[in-house]
Amino acid sequence: MVSTTPPSPEPAAPAAVPEPMSVHMALASAGDARSPHYWSGSPYYMAQALEPRLSQLSYISPVQERMVSTVGKAARLRQRLTGQRTMPASSWFAAKRNAQVIRRWLSETPVDMLYAPAGSALIAALDLDIPVIYSSDATVHLMIDYYGRFSDLTSGALREAEELERAAIDQAAILTYPTRWAANSAIEHYGADPDKVFIMPYGANMSTLPDRATALAPRAPGPLRLVFVGVDWERKGGAIAVEALRALNDRGGETHLTIVGCVPPEDVPRDNLTVHPFLSKNDPAELAQLAALYAGSDFLFVPTRAECYGVVWCEAAAHGLPSISTATGGVPDVITDGVTGHTLPPEAGGADYADLIAEIAADPARLEAMKVSARDDFETRLDWSIWARDLVAEVGRLAR
Repeated sequence: MVSTTPPSPEPAAPAAVPEPMSVHMALASAGDARSPHYWSGSPYYMAQALEPRLSQLSYISPVQERMVSTVGKAARLRQRLTGQRTMPASSWFAAKRNAQVIRRWLSETPVDMLYAPAGSALIAALDLDIPVIYSSDATVHLMIDYYGRFSDLTSGALREAEELERAAIDQAAILTYPTRWAANSAIEHYGADPDKVFIMPYGANMSTLPDRATALAPRAPGPLRLVFVGVDWERKGGAIAVEALRALNDRGGETHLTIVGCVPPEDVPRDNLTVHPFLSKNDPAELAQLAALYAGSDFLFVPTRAECYGVVWCEAAAHGLPSISTATGGVPDVITDGVTGHTLPPEAGGADYADLIAEIAADPARLEAMKVSARDDFETRLDWSIWARDLVAEVGRLAR
């Protein structure tokens, strides 16, 4: 049985961080976990949440950037010539090189345990006498033919990636996943011991977040406002979002869609559409602009085609913004359908989303309840402080 910490029945102000646990943890990551640019900032925010709860947190990162860059050039050339895709970062060659780097670092800096987010290739070839914690938002098995980079893999690349995933899961003393979707895959496909598998949702990757009163303040009057946040137009369902926008406006009301993170194709009409090709959460002015879009919108609307988790749902929840998306991958574990937002089946089209959005918007009490529930969910579940609290609790049990 997968272990999970149930949310508190009522949202409350964040509790004061307790005295740091006397544990020295090393965080190993393929990229630089001290930078909010790596893996959408998740390792950075993990570290920020963990540091005050531990006596010491050290970094072994970036572990493999140079090696992957060098080997990746050869892999890309092979793909252009043969059409066959490989994943140099998920190979035994990479895993053995990573193990050398990590063992060398640990020989000079003893620690109590090692934490490796998204690090199957970091720990698969390790053989340590300290506990290893592994966290990921998916397994290789779930990703095959689901995300583009896991499509058209050579049989050898696929076999190695699966082997590394299994070895990493076997190595770990604690396995954490942000969704039941991913946790169940670790157990059912890779044979992970359910007693060491924990569901710990990730948080919002923003350095500043509103308090509850600000998040739930009334939205300014005006048209129905939707915001779409994503860098991959096709995978995030951009065309469906625009189709829904057109359907909503054809009904006679006024709906506006703001797209953040990508640029629609040139043939997409721009009426009732605003596009921000990129807003950096690491630039204070642009972060404030993104926060204002969350705060001023009625729905986060991203009808994604494939998604392991989606930190944007956490960011929206922090701003009291309900989310509309697709029942695919880990999304239904983040958006509570009918409570903090809605998820429609993958075959739903723009007209289906328009029907749903119009129905909710026509019932102000229902929309307001969703906004409150979204913020409640952030305060009790979708916050990095909650994630860190739960992880450190398991670390404490392991250390005893």
